[in-house]
Amino acid sequence: MTFDYAHQTDWPMTSGQHQSPIDIQTQHVQSSQLSAINWRGLYQAKTITGEATTLKASGIGAAYLNDRDFAFQQIHFHTPAEHLIDGQAAPIEWHLVHQSATGQLAVVAVFGRIGKPNSSLQGLLDQFTAQTSHELTTPVNLTELLPDTGTVYHYLGSLTTPPLSETVEWYVCADTVMIGEQQLAAYQQLFAANNRKIQPLNDRPIIAERF
Repeated sequence: MTFDYAHQTDWPMTSGQHQSPIDIQTQHVQSSQLSAINWRGLYQAKTITGEATTLKASGIGAAYLNDRDFAFQQIHFHTPAEHLIDGQAAPIEWHLVHQSATGQLAVVAVFGRIGKPNSSLQGLLDQFTAQTSHELTTPVNLTELLPDTGTVYHYLGSLTTPPLSETVEWYVCADTVMIGEQQLAAYQQLFAANNRKIQPLNDRPIIAERF
């Protein structure tokens, strides 16, 4: 299904009080000493899925999120970033989608910043074919797209594309990961802007946890 980001008000809505993305106002978050994220095992992309709006790749990986095991499902990208921190947007954000054995969805959101080229992102760009699903000739190690330090903002929200189901535990990483300026430009040549508009917080708590 193709989503028209220019007409987001036309998207079907299944619920509406706990939507994503949000603007995380850091002065209002609640602090916790919990360790939110522990990466477990190799994260590796094995298949690129044909999408009209984003580069999406599925593969293997595992994480321990707030004392529960989750299996990595897929990674996809948004430009510019969907979540804001204190009103500021990063040039790109990627979502690492996970699922538990009971079916609970958890998404780790990571912001990119311009710096040195990122070998994991380059591996995906090099093997991307527009709107075509295929197994990767060379599986891509996703390690360089995973932050491993800093603050994690945890809140309950929704998918950011239809059906916008409010079934997602969000883990938004404050620390950014570097990608190359030319890599960002290459991605933007492939895909138009695909960020959902900021949604009301509606008194949801945001917990500042850590790695």
